[in-house]
Amino acid sequence: MKGKLIAQRYSKALIRLIDVGLFPSILKDIERLDKIFSDSPQSISIMDSFLYPIKDRLEIAQKITNTLQNKEIWSNLFNLLIKKHRFSLILMILSDFETNILSLRNQIKVKLKIAHKHSPETIEKIKIKLEDLFNNKIIFKTIIDPSIIGGFVAETDSMLVDGSIKNNLIRLSKIAEY
Repeated sequence: MKGKLIAQRYSKALIRLIDVGLFPSILKDIERLDKIFSDSPQSISIMDSFLYPIKDRLEIAQKITNTLQNKEIWSNLFNLLIKKHRFSLILMILSDFETNILSLRNQIKVKLKIAHKHSPETIEKIKIKLEDLFNNKIIFKTIIDPSIIGGFVAETDSMLVDGSIKNNLIRLSKIAEY
């Protein structure tokens, strides 16, 4: 809990420093950083470890920031996190930062699980219904998950809409037990 609060403070400080015009490129950088740290989770541990000299950790951070569009912003953040020994919070900071930017743009990120590939028209209908429900523009990350059998599951950080056939079958079986 304490880590999440600290991450939120960093995120809010970043929001105040960033011009609204940079939001699209910042979101692309966040996506890139998520991929970097997902592909190499040990890099976060290395950046936060006292086993490696601070000079080496700062050099690694510099190499990562050189691949991003907003090098100066990320370089400053990474250097601060490394020096304060808080790099382990980077994923929480990135997540909260992304959520705050999207919120300011009246957008929300939704993970949409579907059993199989659907037509663009069907996805658009789901999107319209969810935009009405969430009262925000939707940014989808679509995942094919045959285990849900049919229908869809839409998930945000704080809400779950389960319209899957699997969930309906589970509920029916519980009703049948009574």
